[in-house]
Amino acid sequence: MAAPAILDACTLFGPWPRHATDLSVDDLLQGMTQNNVTRSLVTATSGIFYDYRQGNSETLAVAKANAAHFFPVATLDPRAFPECLEEAQTRAAEGFRLFRFFPERQGWPIRYAPFRELLQKCDSLGVPVAVEISRPGDCTELADATTFTRAPLLLAGVKPVHLAEALAVMRADTKFYLETTHLLAPGTFETIRDTIPSGAERLVFASYAPLRYLSVALAPILTSTLSNEHKSAVLGDNLKRLLTK
Repeated sequence: MAAPAILDACTLFGPWPRHATDLSVDDLLQGMTQNNVTRSLVTATSGIFYDYRQGNSETLAVAKANAAHFFPVATLDPRAFPECLEEAQTRAAEGFRLFRFFPERQGWPIRYAPFRELLQKCDSLGVPVAVEISRPGDCTELADATTFTRAPLLLAGVKPVHLAEALAVMRADTKFYLETTHLLAPGTFETIRDTIPSGAERLVFASYAPLRYLSVALAPILTSTLSNEHKSAVLGDNLKRLLTK
């Protein structure tokens, strides 16, 4: 079998607290080339930690300058309500492919009225979202907060301690997908495949490169006992399908 085309759902550039240097676009592109990653969805970290609107502008500029490698992903901050609704409208019109949320890093709860309204806005715009999971209970709260929509929703940052809850949510609602970033233990992908309906079709490769090594994120998928067809799905086909819905 030919090597599958790899599409990375989460890559980053810019400053990261407690990181010695900024995450550079050049390092990200080099890592992509070394690991045969065809394209990545990219986000400016300044949008996470500082000004989400400025970060989105930086993301758009980098994506345009590297159009063969990147799709732009916006960050939205519900604490900036109602201005964040206009930002979602603007960025969707500019061709942003995904909206990504970081509740724990920004200090707001998932059970939060501005977030609920912003999710409704994203749903009306037809742009899928990814929400970073940080604590037990986050997946359940997110499921309860999104009963109004059938739009795809990616569970990001899920660690082994959150996996049982994530699987339960995914079994109950087919709109949920799972990013692979922290799922490194042997047998994890086989468990997901066998536990939830169409499990391999609801896994999406995401590395958080260059904050995390691309090779480390890829290895558990490539060395798993998933079929070649399922590996291709996880490494790119599933995300392509989500972005064209």
